[in-house]
Amino acid sequence: MTDWTVKNISFLALITSGYVIGEIAHFLIGTTSKDVANDVNYGDQVCLGRTNKTDGYDCKALETEEECDVTNREWKYNGQGADFQYLVGPAFIYTFSTSALIMGFALDKFNRPIIMSVGIMVFSISCILMGISNSFWQLIVLRMGIALGEAVCRPAASSLIAEVFSPDNRGVANGIFSWGVYFGYGMAYIFGIYLTDADILGYGWRASYVIGGAPGILIAVAIFFTVRDPRKKEEGAKSEDSKTAVVSYLKDSKTAFWQPAMILLLVSASVRQLAGLSWANNNVNYFEEYYPDKDVDYYWLTVCSIVGGSFGVVSGGFITDILQKKFGLHSRLWVQSGFLTLATPFAALTIYLEPPYCFISLALYYFCAETWFAILFTVIVEIVDPEVRSTCIAIFLFLMNLVGGNLPVIVSPLRSYFNDYRSALYLVWPGFLTISAVIFAVASLPLWLRDRRASKEYQVNK
Repeated sequence: MTDWTVKNISFLALITSGYVIGEIAHFLIGTTSKDVANDVNYGDQVCLGRTNKTDGYDCKALETEEECDVTNREWKYNGQGADFQYLVGPAFIYTFSTSALIMGFALDKFNRPIIMSVGIMVFSISCILMGISNSFWQLIVLRMGIALGEAVCRPAASSLIAEVFSPDNRGVANGIFSWGVYFGYGMAYIFGIYLTDADILGYGWRASYVIGGAPGILIAVAIFFTVRDPRKKEEGAKSEDSKTAVVSYLKDSKTAFWQPAMILLLVSASVRQLAGLSWANNNVNYFEEYYPDKDVDYYWLTVCSIVGGSFGVVSGGFITDILQKKFGLHSRLWVQSGFLTLATPFAALTIYLEPPYCFISLALYYFCAETWFAILFTVIVEIVDPEVRSTCIAIFLFLMNLVGGNLPVIVSPLRSYFNDYRSALYLVWPGFLTISAVIFAVASLPLWLRDRRASKEYQVNK
């Protein structure tokens, strides 16, 4: 029987839609920070003119409000600084990583669709409430709420997809679910910039958060009432006492995670995360620094993310689904390494070329580089036992985000060392992308050796 039944397609569409809303909520602060900062009052203040330049010199160079207090200039929050970095960094990443770890254990023991629906409800309500926030501490708490809710999505979805779809279609299914990242990230620019500029009912940036989060409430309700957990409740038939069950569960989790392939995957994924976030966290500032006189249309970042990323992640899943049938699971990582190698020159060209030509290269980069999420989690669910899948994915996400999510801060000191923003990005983005391609290739070796041993044993016992 085909995996692509109406029931399975509806299930995949629901959880992917929820993930899209979560990623909109995740990235919206980056596209609205300036407007939010001037309303809520946080971060750095600078002198800004109507075009950021007045009387032939850069008015940003004026360092006090008294110097700035003249015609055509105003002393405003620029949406940057330590407060902003805390909103996008520790407030989200630490909460997300820790919550994912806790949720992984819960998802292996309790009803996954219910937990996922609650998570979607939490980040949707948190996003809506950000639209009515009036203080910085409220923003911090609600950013933590978004992280708490979104931490459920990947562990729950990956384990459910592994049971709903057969190995022949898991790559494509994981790729479609990963659309949530690219559609959410891309739509955050639409909501944060263009919807804010539309000033709906006079609410400006606040309307972006309310409209962005509201659909998630309906999706959460739909998942709660329509999606059933395919996992059978067989645990009740076991005679193990609770203490023995816990010890056995922990041993199984350790065995599953502490295998060479998993460790190599973690290292390669952390390096890949570092490379990608270094660009995602710095692209707006990069364009503002090197092309201040150009009207850079950030609509292209939306198009590149959605079109390039979405096609890339599904193509990677589709290609590796086919190759796995012929060559085995390790072939997925061969493809992953190859795609990341192809993506490296496009990343370098994105930095080298001027707008709008750089966006052509950026779209090709997304197509090649963003295959990784679908392939990565398809491999993970294949090499761990079903009983500990959610836990292993949660631990993996915890460690990957702890390392790869925080290390992009090295861009700033590297920029100071080279005295050049572009050189720092060359090193961290294309540079670490190349390193991750090599490690993904190395990670395929333990899987190749495992398949080879299994093949020999089969021939002997035949």
